[in-house]
Parts: sequence; structure tokens; C-alpha cells
Amino acid sequence: MHESANKTGIQNLAYVEQFYADYRRDPNSVPAEWREYFAVTANGSDGAVQLGPSFKPRSVFNPVESNANGRAQFQPDPRAENLDERLHQLVRNYRGRGHIMAAVNPLGATNPCPPELELDFYGFSESELNMLVNFPTLHCETPLTVHEIFERLRDTYCRSIGAQFLHIDSLVERQWLQHRMESSQNRLPVGRDEQLRILTRLTDAVVFEEFLRTKFPGAKTFSLEGCETLLPLLDLAIEKSGHQGVKTIVIGMGHRGRLNVLAHIVGKNPCEIFQEFTDTKPELWPQRGDVKYHLGHSGDWMMSDGRKIHLSLCFNPSHLEFVNPVVLGRVRAHQDRFNDRDCRQVLGVLIHGDAAFAGEGVIQETLNLSKLAGYKVGGVLHVIINNQIGFTTSPNEGRSTTYATDVARMLQVPIFHVNGEDPEAVAQVVQLAMNFRAEFQSDVFIDMHGYRRLGHNETDEPAFTQPLLYRKIARRPNVREGYLEHLLELKNISREEADKILTECHAKLEQQLEAARADKCEIIPERRSAWLDYIGGPEPAGEPDTGVEMRKLSTLLHKLTELPTGFHIHPKLERGLAFALSAALPSASMWATANIRLTGPPLKRSRSQR
Repeated sequence: MHESANKTGIQNLAYVEQFYADYRRDPNSVPAEWREYFAVTANGSDGAVQLGPSFKPRSVFNPVESNANGRAQFQPDPRAENLDERLHQLVRNYRGRGHIMAAVNPLGATNPCPPELELDFYGFSESELNMLVNFPTLHCETPLTVHEIFERLRDTYCRSIGAQFLHIDSLVERQWLQHRMESSQNRLPVGRDEQLRILTRLTDAVVFEEFLRTKFPGAKTFSLEGCETLLPLLDLAIEKSGHQGVKTIVIGMGHRGRLNVLAHIVGKNPCEIFQEFTDTKPELWPQRGDVKYHLGHSGDWMMSDGRKIHLSLCFNPSHLEFVNPVVLGRVRAHQDRFNDRDCRQVLGVLIHGDAAFAGEGVIQETLNLSKLAGYKVGGVLHVIINNQIGFTTSPNEGRSTTYATDVARMLQVPIFHVNGEDPEAVAQVVQLAMNFRAEFQSDVFIDMHGYRRLGHNETDEPAFTQPLLYRKIARRPNVREGYLEHLLELKNISREEADKILTECHAKLEQQLEAARADKCEIIPERRSAWLDYIGGPEPAGEPDTGVEMRKLSTLLHKLTELPTGFHIHPKLERGLAFALSAALPSASMWATANIRLTGPPLKRSRSQR
């Protein structure tokens, strides 16, 4: 019957369709053989011919490989294609917008959750949330349920670290960041030794600020209190850079926290700092004419493996960010002198204030030079001490951008926002930022959120202008106490060990203060290297002899006008070359030889003019 029906259908399709319409209306209205035929036929097919593939289409909901972990197998939902699309949107939105929900503010203020970061926005049903899916572009082991993916994204992008990186055009760089953040959920394990190192640096920072305020009441120090995690951040960054081949680091910063950085990072003797506070021997600093929290210093950092890194903190007056191009120029000069063409041996570190970074035009000007061949230095580590206030101005009254760092998005670089009261999150960001810089020779930004415990300086009363904010700050313990409680809960350190670190820190500062008062400071001489011949001090009484013999000038001018063999000079330049050659004659004027008088002798001594 099938054969005859098919044959009849082929010859007279209208006849068969009429029979089928009658069958759909009343199966008994057609002959029995046709009823049998229509009963086993679906949409014109008798099942003997397979149309399309015999397997289900592959997707994240129907993976090629079976589950190797022994988890329950799942069946693709009929809406799988639409679910796949919604899941991709969820992941992309967390990568691009998760930083908005990140808990980076230690004072607890949070932003409203954007709707695209809520599960309800995507219309997932209960069954979809519990559906196991494979998601190859998410850098973790799958399959996971949709709800597990959502929780993993929140842990990665919305805890103490917020990352902005989707504005980077390079797919390689974006995937590099995604892999390292998502595979670890942006939190690498921190060993006991590193925890002790962080706690020690926090103790140094906290005790030093309290010591200065107690021993020198009323003195301006521009305290680091509220952002003390800067010290472990710099400690970890310097150590990491040393393992990446860096031998010299040039640092630039404003005045906030400078004394702490001088004493505990750059290596200036605290005794010398205390002596500057007492000011009992001004003759030790002749012709300096600047305050202690504008001063620079240089010293050697001893790494954990015994190697040394030379650190140099630039002098900086009150113009805050104007030191930035100075630092970059010094870094480039070091690289030129070391013949460091790969920009691997010298690192620039710029420490900014949040209000200054958003408000001063020199920031944009400096960033604009960072990728140019004549100015690039292989990537700078930028650290923003974000104390969420500029003098007496709150962020919502001081800038039009969401973050103080938004001007940095003009570059193809990652920006990491991190809670300064989560030192282990800061440690994770340092590792991530330093590895990215080394891999791609690119600037990186760490926006470390904290607060300013005191006024703009120690003589200001911040409660006059921000009473509610400073009532909240006054009730907060310092970051060392919070981190110590965390370690005690983990049983990674005992109270006795912590007290010993604290006692030793206090004793060292007391000893240095006594030495300062007794005029027994041990001043460690700074390494001058290229500046060894520079004496400084007042101008000499007589005029120094700066003359150069005419015979020597003539020889140098002849050298300057020589052209390489086969080189064809532009006709319009021939006249200038002839004029320069005439300057080599004994009768040449002073003006004609001025350029060679200034640049010739230093070049002959192989001195760079940069």
C-alpha cells in the first residue's frame, strides 16, 4: 500500500492531499489502507528516510565530551539556543560591569546594582538555573549549573577587586586577564611567610604614623593613616619586579605618606627624619630650602634572595603630579645609559592622589607620551592612594567621572580597583598587575581605596566639613588590627608573634629618636653613580674656566660636517652645511661655534645629552 500510495502521490499530489485532509477531519472517511498509511506517516515522511543529521546539534548545553567528573548528565532544553545566548550576555556583563558592584570601599558604601548584573534580568527559570552547562570561554572547570556560573562570576569580579579591562582592543591581552582572574576567582592563596611580611609592613606603617603624631604633636606629616596598605603594596611590587629582572626603580609621589615611604621603603634612616623634625642642626642641610615631606632619597633594597635593587624617590614640591614626567624622563635616561633597549631593567612607579589624578592636566599629558617611541619606558606601575577626598572636597563634588582613574582609559591598559583594607586582595592585584606589565610592557593602574583618617594635614579639623564621614572613620580600627584578627581566626599566626613584631617596631623607633636627640644619627651616604661629579651647594665665588681650545673646536666641527659615503644631502641643506664647515676656520665667530661649544665636549666624553 505504501508503494502504491507513494506512486499515486507522486503522480497526483492533489488527490493524496485531499485524502489526507479528509483523514485529519475524520479518519473513518478514508479507505482502511489510507488510514494505515497516514497513521505511520509524519509530515509526509514514512520514517524510512532520515532528513537532517541523526545527532543533536552540539552547543554548550550538549557538549562533545561526556562529563569526566561523574556528575549527573543533562538533557538539552528545547530553549537551549536562547539560554546559550543569555548566558553569554551574563558573562560578558560581569566582565565589563562587575567592577561597579565590587566591595572596594572600606567605609562600606556600595553602588546600586545595575539590572544587567541580576539574574532576574535574563529571565532564567528555576529549571534553567539548575541546568548543567559547558562554557568553554569561562576559564574554569565545567560543566557547572547556571547558578554556579553566576556565583563564580560574582566571586571573581565583585569581591574586593574590581577590574576594568574590556576597553582594551587586544584580544590576547583581554583573554590573558580573563584567564588569570577567572581561573583563580581573583584570589590566589597567600602563604604564611607572605602573610607575616604583610603584617610586618602594616605594623611599620601604623606605628610610624602614630609615633610621629605622639612625639611631635602639631607637626605636619601628611599622614598615610587610612591607606597604610601602600607599604605592603610597594614591598610586594618591588620584590616581584626584582624577580622579573628589574635592577633600578624610580619612584614619584606627592607628600601624603612620603615620610613613611622614605623610612620603610627607600631606606632613609628614621633618625635623620626625626632630626629634621627637631631641627636642632639646620647646618646639616644648607641651601635646601624645602620641607621634609617634599624630600627625595635613594638607597638599595635587599631582596629576599640577597640581591639588591636600587631605589630612588624623586624630590617633589607641592605641585603633586608635576613629578610624573620627571620620573619617566629619569627612567628613560637610565635605560639609555644601561643600553636597556628591551626596557626590562628599570621600572617607574608613580604614586598619585585620587583628587590630583582626576584634576591635574599633567596626568593626561604624561599618559599621552607613554606609547610614543621617543618616550616609552616599557610600562609604569601607577598606584592611586584613593582616600576619597581632596582637601575638603568629596568625589561627587570634585569630578564628573565614576572613578578617579577614568582618564587612564585613554590608554589600552587594565585598571584594578581594590579595597585597601583587604591586604591579601592587594597582594593579588600586585601580582596580576606586575605580571601584565612584564608580559605586555604596558602601564598598569592600581586604584587602592582607603580613607584619610585625619585632616588634609594634622592641623586641620575634617569634621568641620565632613562631620558624618569622620564620625564613621573615628569608629574604625586601623587596617593592621583588622588583618591581625583575620590571621588569628585562620590560626596562621599567634598573638605572641604579632605582639613581638609590634614591640620590636616601637623599640626601633624609640632608639632612633634618642639618637636624633643626642645628635648620634648614622647617616647612610646615598649612592650617586652618574651624579658623582655633581657637588651642589652655593655658587662658587669666582668664575670657573669653561673655555675650549679653538683647535679642538675645529676638529669637532669637521667631524660634524662629514657625510657618510654615498649619502645624498638635500640641496637646501647644503648651504647650512657649508656655513657649519666655515665655522671650523680660525676666524670663525663666537656665534658660529656656539653649538659645538655647548654640545661637542660632552659628546666627546660619551655623555648623553638627554
